[in-house]
Amino acid sequence: MEEERKKRAYYHADITVYERALRHALIVVLFPLSAVCIFCTVNIVLHYNLGFTKLLLYIIAGSVLFGMIFTFSAVYIAEKKKRRHAKFTYFDILPQGLMFSEYAGEFIRYGDRIILRRLYYIPFSEFESVSRDPKKTPRELTIKGGVREYFFETDRLGYHVNEDGNIVFDTAVLNIGMYMLLPEVTIKKRFGNTKALEQSILYYKERFDSVPEKKPFNIADFVPVRRKRRLHTSNAALEKPSFSRDWKK
Repeated sequence: MEEERKKRAYYHADITVYERALRHALIVVLFPLSAVCIFCTVNIVLHYNLGFTKLLLYIIAGSVLFGMIFTFSAVYIAEKKKRRHAKFTYFDILPQGLMFSEYAGEFIRYGDRIILRRLYYIPFSEFESVSRDPKKTPRELTIKGGVREYFFETDRLGYHVNEDGNIVFDTAVLNIGMYMLLPEVTIKKRFGNTKALEQSILYYKERFDSVPEKKPFNIADFVPVRRKRRLHTSNAALEKPSFSRDWKK
């Protein structure tokens, strides 16, 4: 079971963090509003006064209205975050390196919604270390090395892996540059507990290091050398081996 966890090469974003944040926000806001409404209702029943009652009714109506607006807004934001990160935030371990994609916001341009992403690529050849603090920050992970950061519209950040295991971007210009080089990248609260992710990174890095170095291409290994054709004469006697050492004749 532990070995299978190490071989896991793709990690989805942990979207349960937004569900917990939504529940916490609703508890913090709605419970006090409920207490205010209960307090006002009790005072209306015990101390009925036309002017005072109207004020308390306004407070109750305002609290209910604010609670409804807050609830709908919080649910909308949480669901939007869940959908965006579920689609655009992931960690992909490739044959030649590590790929971390993160949703980075959006905006409207000429009526079209533009989704932004940050893409971090760390080649195994430039990878230095991966570390985490299981006691203080179990949901964080720091990767050190030659980190390439791309920050563009998500449509420009498509990529695939060629037959040699190297990453090739669909936008050609990204294959020759257009990135910022960072010494490290820290993943914060994107994939839950990062212990399994750390183990997978170390497993695939070790497998990358154990692959024998690829020999340079030599055409002679694939094309046989053409031997020089031996010339023959029409006199068969001259073709027979001679053991004579009398070279003066």
